[in-house]
Amino acid sequence: MAKRTLDNIKLGIFVLAGLTLLIVFLYLLGKNQSIFASRFEVKAHFKNVSGLVAGNNVRVSGIVVGIVEEVKLVNDTLVVVTLALNDEMRNVIRKNALASIGTDGLIGNRVVNLLPAKEPAPLIEPGDILRSQKDVDTEEMLRTLDLTNRNILSISEGLKQTIERINQSAQLSTILNDESLSRDLKAALSNLRNATGTASETMRDLHLAVGDVREGKGTVGYLLKDTSLAYQLTQVVGKLQSVENQADQLAKDMNQLVLGLQNDIDRGQGPANMILKDSLAAARIQNTLGNLEEGTARFNENMEALKHNFFFRRYFKKLEKQKKKGQ
Repeated sequence: MAKRTLDNIKLGIFVLAGLTLLIVFLYLLGKNQSIFASRFEVKAHFKNVSGLVAGNNVRVSGIVVGIVEEVKLVNDTLVVVTLALNDEMRNVIRKNALASIGTDGLIGNRVVNLLPAKEPAPLIEPGDILRSQKDVDTEEMLRTLDLTNRNILSISEGLKQTIERINQSAQLSTILNDESLSRDLKAALSNLRNATGTASETMRDLHLAVGDVREGKGTVGYLLKDTSLAYQLTQVVGKLQSVENQADQLAKDMNQLVLGLQNDIDRGQGPANMILKDSLAAARIQNTLGNLEEGTARFNENMEALKHNFFFRRYFKKLEKQKKKGQ
């Protein structure tokens, strides 16, 4: 009886050990662990692992090369992820590889992707710390899509209201049903096409004219290319500047002269004062001018009488003929 009980206990222990090993094997198999493969560990630092847990896969170029061994929160801005990579990856992955967190499919498990860098670097070694790269967050992408959908909904509602207003607008319906509108639009487009062609021809002619000017052709080209003309223009400008200076000096002299005459008039001296304020001198000057006019008139009468004199008539006729011949 005691021997049978002992055999049952041994059998139970054997069955429990077998079940335990089976459970462990299935667990490891479910976590995609290679029981007999040798691995080495490296670390990667992240600010946010976005749901990454131990046992998730590590991939290189889409191929599983290891698992996430541990996810440890150090502080509110640093999460250390320990990666267990297959031993053969020592000859593939380099120290400057980037670690990024992605998703297996659209809504699958989180995975760690190792991305090669463009710059050359030594091969990876156990204990190395890889740089991290922020990947697209699914939650952030969904929030962005939700905001985009709301904006599209708002735009579609506004567009729907606009279309309803257009359908209910009698004026717009009249415009759309007016056959003359299409003819006017065609005429406007034709005029626009003609104007565009004219503008193109004008621009072409202008381009040719500019080309001629650059080559020194024509009056404008000659003016722009002739260096002697520039020298002559410089001399002319210099002379104009000299004339301007002389004009300024003349204006200053005239101003001084006017000031001098004004001072003489104010003090009652000088010829200007005598002409402007002395009534007796003004009368004499006026009398003198009258005498000059009277003398000139008498001189003209004497000359006219002399023309008709018998002795000088031929001389004056000869002068008139020479004058007409010269004209």
